[in-house]
Amino acid sequence: MTACNGHRSTARCLAGLGVVAALSMGVAVEGAAAATTQPKAGVIAVDGPMTGEQASTGTDMAKGAQLAVDQINAAGGVDGVKLTLVKVDDKATAAAGLTAARKAIAAHAFAVVGPYNSAVGVVNLPVYKKAGLPIVRLTSSVKTEGFGVTTQPMDTQVAPVELNEITSVLHATRPAIIYDTSTFTAGVANQVKAGLAKAGTPAVAFIPVKESATNFTSAVAKAAAAHPDLLYISAYGVDAGKIAREASTMNTGKCFVEGLAAQGPDFVSNATQPVASACISSGVPTAQQFVGASQYVSAYQSMFHMAPGTWGTYTYDSVEILANAIKQAGWHQKAVATALNQTSNYSGITGPITIAPKTGNRVQSTVVVLDINSAGNYVIDPMWAAATGFPLPPTGS
Repeated sequence: MTACNGHRSTARCLAGLGVVAALSMGVAVEGAAAATTQPKAGVIAVDGPMTGEQASTGTDMAKGAQLAVDQINAAGGVDGVKLTLVKVDDKATAAAGLTAARKAIAAHAFAVVGPYNSAVGVVNLPVYKKAGLPIVRLTSSVKTEGFGVTTQPMDTQVAPVELNEITSVLHATRPAIIYDTSTFTAGVANQVKAGLAKAGTPAVAFIPVKESATNFTSAVAKAAAAHPDLLYISAYGVDAGKIAREASTMNTGKCFVEGLAAQGPDFVSNATQPVASACISSGVPTAQQFVGASQYVSAYQSMFHMAPGTWGTYTYDSVEILANAIKQAGWHQKAVATALNQTSNYSGITGPITIAPKTGNRVQSTVVVLDINSAGNYVIDPMWAAATGFPLPPTGS
């Protein structure tokens, strides 16, 4: 006897039961799928641009994370649990970022370090957060505030340093701006534009460009037509280098480059060393110029047989503060996320790390003003360091 016995329309009743059964199966399948993607203690994802134009950043991030994981495991792991690193490639694009997040979650990641690009983060950080993963992001746009914590400077910390250098040190009175319309680069360019106007030296040109454009001649020509005494470039490494090289053939004044996006070998190689060395840049210290990173530099060179890049140091510190939070809270995602937000005066290789709980941002800014030497290496501008009291490692270290 079925539940349809005595029903006025047996066919309709059976159809209804079929729908219920199908829905029940759907719930069961969804539940099974959720069960297969449950986080596992020890599995840490690192999300970055492992391929594409920004691959040098992503691979350095992965190496910094791997070094931290290996050192933690050599010391016994975290609460006796050895760490496993899962590398996911977001290709520095929003679409690939979504795929990367899904891959990390499917790989049972307990937590994630990354992404680096804010344009990726505005899309995939909500996915990580909804899945419950503790997040240590490397994004710098205010649009990514509230999605985990970060060891990196934010655009609101970068722009004031740049404005001071442009107006008070370089004494620009007719600055022009060329900026990539990506989330971070556009955001910091708009803050610089607003700050210049407030300082009484408004930008004489404000020119958007698309990331990975094939040619920047037209944009640079528009800037030159405004007769600037300084060109501020806010774009990622390859594009910023191409813009700087193009600008060197036109009358665009001094060259100032937003470094959190551009800093690295891609800018130097695309600009060429002589052009790059003629530019002033904002940015962060290289691993070699962080006072507390000498052992990291040695270990990185020993493990990977190459010099460390810029962003692996921050990824290393990101894994370290994550491990520290897990030691405090155990392998419980919500408790770890809370512990990360309460990070205070943690001694990292990039300096002390304190997190502002309301935003997840790092309180201490590590933004500096950089020169590029004849070897194509970034070095902290010594006059800027002396004026601000920024600590430099001993000469030759």
